[in-house]
Amino acid sequence: MQGGCRFKSPRPPYPSLNQEDPDFIAKDLSDDAASVEIILRKLVEEESKTVVVVMHSYGGLVGAEAVPEELTLKDRKEKTLAGGVSHLFYFAAFVMPPGQSVIKTVGPSPDHDVYDGRFKMRDPLATMYSDLPKEEAEYWAAKVITQSAAVMDTVMKRCAWSYVPSTYVVCTADKAVPPPVQDMFAGMAGAVKKEIKSGHSAFLSKPEEVIALIEIAH
Repeated sequence: MQGGCRFKSPRPPYPSLNQEDPDFIAKDLSDDAASVEIILRKLVEEESKTVVVVMHSYGGLVGAEAVPEELTLKDRKEKTLAGGVSHLFYFAAFVMPPGQSVIKTVGPSPDHDVYDGRFKMRDPLATMYSDLPKEEAEYWAAKVITQSAAVMDTVMKRCAWSYVPSTYVVCTADKAVPPPVQDMFAGMAGAVKKEIKSGHSAFLSKPEEVIALIEIAH
């Protein structure tokens, strides 16, 4: 995240985005969640850290799938163990219950080009970076890569928001995930709802506001 934050913030790699793996189009949401869970287990079980899981966009599904109940702060306290996942922090992020997938819930996105088992944002300048200065938006848009299309069909098995307190930040000028849809996601998770006047990538356009809300949630 741009700006500065006093928290350690590891960012596990998503296998579904690993262009160097010739088989990456076979990777799905469960592979991405497993990658995150490995890091969470290290932080919680080996280092006894208290963890806030911060999730953006598709990451909302990955994070909810990656947190088993035994890694939560509540569950570990009951077992007199230190550390655990204390809070889920969503911003402009997807929320879905077990048994659902992106395709089942919202269908194919008109914002994606899908081909050869992968997809890519059709116009990231307009959808993901709409409130950034032109030069900065073009810089980030040029870094957008393809992702395995299999993530769209993966059926959710966990919903960590049902057993971990959460905050959902609605990005009110989002062109990728409409604010009314974000409102719906926040309600589904039973989250404390906040708002930022930003486009989809608030971590770039309003980093200090996002960090301040994470610190409040923590």
